[in-house]
Amino acid sequence: MGKSAQFSGRESVPNNLLEPLINEFECSRITGRSVASLRRDRLLGVGIPHVKLTSLVRYDPRDIRAYIERNRRGGQRGAE
Repeated sequence: MGKSAQFSGRESVPNNLLEPLINEFECSRITGRSVASLRRDRLLGVGIPHVKLTSLVRYDPRDIRAYIERNRRGGQRGAE
């Protein structure tokens, strides 16, 4: 009998459930923060969580949304 194939949990996730990751330039455009500020935050271990893939830095859109929500100030949400 041969070895059975081993599968990680990652292989069972359909691609349509994953949002594409965003680079630091797009994150900068979305948040209005400079690329230098995002880089400084990464160095200090603060700010928006990021993913490091070899030399590539990417941000999950859900983390960017959460960061924006955490930093919301003033007014009432949903007020018309």
